[in-house]
Amino acid sequence: MSQLYLGIGVARSVLNLLRNRRSIRIFRPSEVSEDVLRLIIEAGVRAPTYLQSYTIIQVKDEEKREELTKLCNERIVRDASAIFLICADLYRTRIMLNMLGHEHILQSDKHPVESILAVFDAALVVENMVIAAEALGLGSVILDCPLIECRRFSELFELPRGVTPLILLCIGERGEVPPLRPRLPIDQIFHVDRYGEVSEERLKEYLEELERHMEVENYVRKYAGMDMRYLEYLKLKTELTNESKKVNDEILRFLKENLIKT
Repeated sequence: MSQLYLGIGVARSVLNLLRNRRSIRIFRPSEVSEDVLRLIIEAGVRAPTYLQSYTIIQVKDEEKREELTKLCNERIVRDASAIFLICADLYRTRIMLNMLGHEHILQSDKHPVESILAVFDAALVVENMVIAAEALGLGSVILDCPLIECRRFSELFELPRGVTPLILLCIGERGEVPPLRPRLPIDQIFHVDRYGEVSEERLKEYLEELERHMEVENYVRKYAGMDMRYLEYLKLKTELTNESKKVNDEILRFLKENLIKT
C-alpha cells in the first residue's frame, strides 16, 4: 500500500510540474554544472523518437554566443547559463542507413515522412530537456531564431547538408516568476472520434482573456520593449509583409535543400 501511495505521490509531482511550467525569459546569470547539463541531455535522448534524426549542439564558444545575441533575443542569450541548438538531422540518419547495405528511402528525392518525423523527433527531445531542467530547479525557453536565420546558423555551426537548425533551448537560473498564461480552451483542442467544430465565439473569449492577462502582466513592454497591446503585437509578429514573404521564401529554399523532399 505504501508503494501505491508513493507512486501516486510521484505522479502528482510530475503532473504538477507539467501544469505549472512557465517559459523563463529573464535569467539570473549563474553557472550550471556539467553534471546537471549531462542529466538534462540524457533525459533528452530518452525521448520516444522514430529514427533519432536530431542533433544537439551546446554553444560554449564566446564568439558564437556573441553572434547569437545579434541573431536572437540579446538578453535571453546573454544571461542563459546553457544554450543548446537543436537540429533535425537526416545527414547522420542517411549515413546510418547506408551502412545497412540496402536501397533505403533517404536515397530517394522524396521522403516526406522521414522529414516530418525528424522535426517531431527534435521536438520530443526538446520537451524532455525542458521538463528535466524544470525538475532540476532550472528555467528554460525556446527561441525560433535558428529556423528564421537558417542559413546563418548553418554557416556558423558548420552544419552539413541534411541538418536543419530548428530552435535554441536556453536554460538557466530563473530571474523571474511569471504567471501562468492562458491557453486555448480544451474543447477547441480536444475532440473525440472526429474533428470538432471551431467556435469563433470561444476563440473570441480566449483572445479577450489573453489580452486582459497580458495587459496586467505588461508582457509586450517587459519582453519586447514596445508600447502596444498584446493582440496588436501578435498581429505585428504574424503580419504578411514583403519582408516576411522574403524570409519565408528563403526558409523554404533552405528546407528543400536540407530537409523536406517532395
